[in-house]
Amino acid sequence: MEEREERGGAVRVGMIWGGIGGVVGLLASLLGSLVGILISGVIGFSCGRRAAVTGRWAGALSGLVGGAVAAPAYVLGSTIGALLTARMIGAAEIATTLSNMLGTHVSADLAWTYFLFSLVLSALLEAVILVSVSSAAGAWANRE
Repeated sequence: MEEREERGGAVRVGMIWGGIGGVVGLLASLLGSLVGILISGVIGFSCGRRAAVTGRWAGALSGLVGGAVAAPAYVLGSTIGALLTARMIGAAEIATTLSNMLGTHVSADLAWTYFLFSLVLSALLEAVILVSVSSAAGAWANRE
């Protein structure tokens, strides 16, 4: 019974930081996906440190559990923020920017496809960073 409560502590911390991270990720990604990627490390660090002190599993395992629970909410918020920004800019403007950068003509549909592909890559990178930093922060908090 005691082990179940301790696991619930790391999960609860992950849920709390997932909610906070979802809102922060949405707001940060309004500035761009790169900002969302950077902020995912901050959210992971905060989540991992708090998860590490929630029970007998003090350390990397608690940070890993907390980060794994927080990551989907953060990624969802961050992706929504980036999508809102892209819709405000418009596919035509994205296509014009890509055409100027690449030196060839890029249609609006192709630019939108590239943007969606970049969102998938950004979401994967954010999740990996959040979980790994959370786990590292949990191990670091345990060491202190």
